[in-house]
Amino acid sequence: MECSGRFSSNFIQIFNVVITGISFMLIFTAFQTGAMIEPRVLEAVRQETKNSPNPFTGDGYVSLSVIYLVFAFANWIAAPIVAVIGPRIAMFLGGLVYS
Repeated sequence: MECSGRFSSNFIQIFNVVITGISFMLIFTAFQTGAMIEPRVLEAVRQETKNSPNPFTGDGYVSLSVIYLVFAFANWIAAPIVAVIGPRIAMFLGGLVYS
């Protein structure tokens, strides 16, 4: 910090990196919590609808595998997209689509 009370640009850059890191940590913590609960909830729904005329047949592990396959594919195409449109716009679009 400078004596005039203003923050240096280095401090602001570090602050932005820390805030971004904490934000991603919270997003993925929430995602992992939902991912761990999903198979149990779907199994409970399957048990409840077992004797109905239209039983539920979804599987939480299959849906999670599809999500992770999409993440893996997106990691392969993310770098060229960021190279073309720039990191600032890419982060904005990624946050917009993710939320």
